Amino acid sequence: MGNMLFVSKDDALINIRISNDDASFIKNRFLLKEPEAVESIKSFMNLAKQLDAYIKGERIDFSEIPVNLSNLPEFTQKVLKETRKIPYGEVRTYAFISRSLGYKNAARAVGQALKTNPIPIIIPCHRVIRENGSIGGYSLGINIKHRLLAIEGIKIDSE
Repeated sequence: MGNMLFVSKDDALINIRISNDDASFIKNRFLLKEPEAVESIKSFMNLAKQLDAYIKGERIDFSEIPVNLSNLPEFTQKVLKETRKIPYGEVRTYAFISRSLGYKNAARAVGQALKTNPIPIIIPCHRVIRENGSIGGYSLGINIKHRLLAIEGIKIDSE
């Protein structure tokens, strides 16, 4: 999956950066945007172990990981909170998320909100697909979305 950078605020996860870039490059690039952020590996040792186990195919429930979405627009917060409810090994559609939030035709807006998900995997936006059953988009790339779904036993055709 690449290198991961975990960022917290008030003891809650606010961001996970995943990249194939060098770890120090990821950290430095993030610190340019968030100069008050402090590095602390101890805070995330358990989460790192859980993510490693998940990627290796172990069924992990991330619902107990505290997250802080307060820096995001209200609609995006709602979408991410609803998406976090999707159980391991299951998918929902962008339209389903839209309707569950009380919006009749906001599937595209849901997709745009998911595109900005700062906490991938923990907030499982990879479990959201198109109404026609195709994979849809993913900010980390379609191959990663396929891989995450395959880990959970879900096979989706690309288009």
